[in-house]
Amino acid sequence: MSNPLPVIVSFGGMNAAGRSSGHEAYQRMIYEGLSASQQKHRVASLASLMGLESSDEAGVLAGTLVRRIERSHFDVDNVPSAKRTVLNPKQSQPASFVMARKDLPETLPPHWSVSPLDADERSVRVDLESSQTLMVDTAATMPVQSAGQLPSGFDPAALYRSTHHPRGLQLAILGASDAINSLGIAWQEIMECIAADQVAVYASSVMSQLDANGYGGMISARRRADRVSSKQLALGFNSMPADFINAYVLGSVGATGAVTGACASFLYNLCHAVEDIKSGRRKVVVVGASEAPVLPEVIDGYAAMSALASDDGLRKLDGLSADALPNHRRASRPFGDNCGFTIAESCQYVVLMADDLALELGADVYGAVPGVYVNADGPKKSISSPGAGNYLTLAKAV
Repeated sequence: MSNPLPVIVSFGGMNAAGRSSGHEAYQRMIYEGLSASQQKHRVASLASLMGLESSDEAGVLAGTLVRRIERSHFDVDNVPSAKRTVLNPKQSQPASFVMARKDLPETLPPHWSVSPLDADERSVRVDLESSQTLMVDTAATMPVQSAGQLPSGFDPAALYRSTHHPRGLQLAILGASDAINSLGIAWQEIMECIAADQVAVYASSVMSQLDANGYGGMISARRRADRVSSKQLALGFNSMPADFINAYVLGSVGATGAVTGACASFLYNLCHAVEDIKSGRRKVVVVGASEAPVLPEVIDGYAAMSALASDDGLRKLDGLSADALPNHRRASRPFGDNCGFTIAESCQYVVLMADDLALELGADVYGAVPGVYVNADGPKKSISSPGAGNYLTLAKAV
């Protein structure tokens, strides 16, 4: 008896082109090649997704795909920042300032001299006996201003009770639900045909959840004089795109896992799913990934590596003057002259089944995954250039 063949019976998710289920995001990407009636339908569908009352073609198209980062994420021209400054008091002119006593730090710096200014001691005067470093709130302009963002106006948090959930986790719930609900077969009907442990979920987020509701808020809380919540650590795990699907979408007690890799987290998780089905251990596996990295701190990290297409780089590519506005919609040029990649947010999930179960249930089959091949690159001088492992992977796949 031959090994079961893993087949794709459903897919769903959301990216800058819209919903992937029903090939909707794909149709937005090939919009110019659609018929007039197909274009009208696609615009109407996206307008509904974006919360627009009218199907304004120009407005809908402009609010999708790669574009300038919108204020719903952050203001690229006024990103909150801080400037380190030093006060140097002189013996003839000491530095001092007035503040509320309740705002004094819990442990006073040794070079502070504090004296009350009123009878009830609500206000105090602080005299500095030596230099004092201060962090002054300011704003900065981002050198990278383009990204792949969800369609303008679409808010995944509004679709369910998402209080305190990081955006990446919101996307995971959305993507997995889209894939499951696009099966055309009730999940309970599938579970009646297989054992509870013949199901698995493999999904992850390589960047974890780095916004204020996840690790980003937790790590920066002390420096912002803020309080760490009881949810930030747990919800920041890179396994959350799998954990929440098991618990709140499927109610699954089957296998689970979260494998991450710099550029191939989805493929690493897919590899586990394929091996599980081919071995006969699982009959159904939900595979996915969810990333929400359109954040100033994440962009700063990639920009420091010269990995992202900056505005200055785009101007040089297009021969524009230093004060010209670059074409942010053309920031992503992966197969031509480019100055770096473009960061984007997205969630994508697929449902794999053993071929015999898919035939038994009458599921739609979109394709098959006979194997996934992964090899390390070995020693290499350039991170971006192909290593020996790339050639081994390609040879095995062919």
